[in-house]
Amino acid sequence: MRRVILPGRVALVILAIALLASVAVSQNDFNKAEFAARRAKVFEKIGDGVAIIFANEEHPHAVRYREGPDFFYLTGIEEPGALLILVGKQKQAYVAAPKKPEWKLRSEGPGIRDIDNAASIYGINRVLPLENLYASFNSGLSGAKKLYVPLTPPDQLEYGRSEVVGLDAEEMKLPFGRESRVKNFIAGLHKWQPQMEMADINPILDQLRWIKSPYEIERMRMAGKIGAEGVKEAIKGTRPGIYEYELEAAARFVYVKRGARGDAFMPIVASGPNTLIFHYNKNNRKMQAGEVVYMDYGADYDYYVSDITRTWPVGEKFTPEQEKMYNCILEARAAIIAVIKPGVVVADLQNAAAAVYKKHGFEKEFEESGRYVGHPVGISVHDVGEDDWKFVPGVVFNVEPLMSSEKTKTHVRLEDSVLVTATGSENLTADVPAELNEIYALMKMTPIAIAK
Repeated sequence: MRRVILPGRVALVILAIALLASVAVSQNDFNKAEFAARRAKVFEKIGDGVAIIFANEEHPHAVRYREGPDFFYLTGIEEPGALLILVGKQKQAYVAAPKKPEWKLRSEGPGIRDIDNAASIYGINRVLPLENLYASFNSGLSGAKKLYVPLTPPDQLEYGRSEVVGLDAEEMKLPFGRESRVKNFIAGLHKWQPQMEMADINPILDQLRWIKSPYEIERMRMAGKIGAEGVKEAIKGTRPGIYEYELEAAARFVYVKRGARGDAFMPIVASGPNTLIFHYNKNNRKMQAGEVVYMDYGADYDYYVSDITRTWPVGEKFTPEQEKMYNCILEARAAIIAVIKPGVVVADLQNAAAAVYKKHGFEKEFEESGRYVGHPVGISVHDVGEDDWKFVPGVVFNVEPLMSSEKTKTHVRLEDSVLVTATGSENLTADVPAELNEIYALMKMTPIAIAK
C-alpha cells in the first residue's frame, strides 16, 4: 500500500488514482452521463460533506484485474489503487494516482492511457498525479465537517459486504493480525482530521446499487444470455467417464467467444459426493454413472454478472430419489419467481418456497437451509441489499432453491437471475432449460468443442 502523509490544516485531501476505461467498453463508447448521474445522487446525500471511495489494489494473480464495485460504479474507471474524492460543496469529483511511466507507454491493462484527456473522457472534474497532490488542494474544501468513507469494507466480485467483514475478522485472529488497507487508511484520515465526523458511505451506495438503471439492465441481460448459453453447452454430451473440468471448459469457451470480460466467480462443477461441498471448485473428478452433477457458473459482461445453476444426471436419467428432489426444487423455483413483483420482500419468497418443500415432504430440509431462497446480484455476485428491502422495478434477485441429502450424498440446486419489472418479473437466464424433458434432450446433443 502507498501511504500518504497528509498536511495539517487542509479540510480534505484529494486522493485517488487515475483511470482507464473498462476493457469491455471502448473510450468512444464510454457513457459519461450514466456515471455522472450516479455521482449526482451521491452529492445529494452527502450535502456539504466529502466522500472517499477506494479502488482495488493491483494483484499478482493470473486473472484479469477487476475494479472495486463501488469505485467502478461511480466512475467506470479501472485503476489499481485509486481513490475517488467527491466534494459535496462544489459538486466536484476528483481522481488521483501515483504518476507512472506507463501512462505514456502502455496501451493495455488497467491504468491511465490518456492522462491529458482523462478528465474529459470520464466526466471527472480533474485527474491528479498523486505526487502533485499537495499543490493541487482546492481551498474550497475547507470547512467540510463530515467525511463519508467505507466504515465497513467494500464488497468484491465474489464476496458481499458481510462476507468481506468476515474475511477481515479472520485476518485479525492471526497471531500477527493485520488490518486491511482501507481500514488502515481511514484510521490515518481520522488521525489527520480528528475534528471531522466520520460517516459510512456504504448505506448510500447500497441504496443506489440496489436499483439497476436501464444501462445496467441492458448489461445484465447480456450477461444472462451469455451465461445461459455457456451452461447449455456444458450440459451437452454429459456422460459417465468425462471430467468435471470438461464441462467447465465447454461453458468458458462460450463465455470467451461471446465477449464476456471474464468469469463472474470461480466455476463450480460438482459431481457425486462433491455436490455436498457448496463452493467446490477443484473440478477435477471423473464423473460416474448414476450420479448427479451441477454447474454453478456465470459470466461477467462489462462489469455486470449472471449467476446460474443447473443440475442434471451423469447417466441417461435421474434415479427416482434424485428426480423426487429435483422436482421439488424445480417447482420451488417456479413458485418463487411467480411471486416476484414490486412490493414483495424476501420473506414472501421464502413463504412461497416453504409451501412447495412441505408439499414434497422436504420441509425439514428447507428449514435446515435457513429458508434460503437466493441473493441480490448485479455488479457483484452477492450484490448489495437486505432481506427486508421491498422489491421495486430494477432490482435483480438471484432465485436459488436448493436441497442436500447426506444419506444419498446428493445436492440439487437451480439458480436464475430475475429482474423485477413494473408488472412482475423477467428471468434473465431463462434461455438455459430446467424442465426435465428439455434437459434430457440437451444432454443428447453434441457439444461445439467436439462437433465434426
